[in-house]
Amino acid sequence: MVTSVATAILIATLVYLAAGFLFAIWFAFSKVDELDEEARGAPLLFRLLIIPASALLWIYLLKRILEKKKS
Repeated sequence: MVTSVATAILIATLVYLAAGFLFAIWFAFSKVDELDEEARGAPLLFRLLIIPASALLWIYLLKRILEKKKS
């Protein structure tokens, strides 16, 4: 029982991180310019550096992108 709960938590975490990583790559190279005007024309190193944080905060960033499109 404990093993199955731990396995479920591990799988959920891996799915979250995989989705976050895919989102972060898309965000860093195409959508960061829309949310932050200072990021326009930013070098490749900056975009690579924001990938880890974007992968962890992908739900928040996606919400911000969707809110911006509505307004």
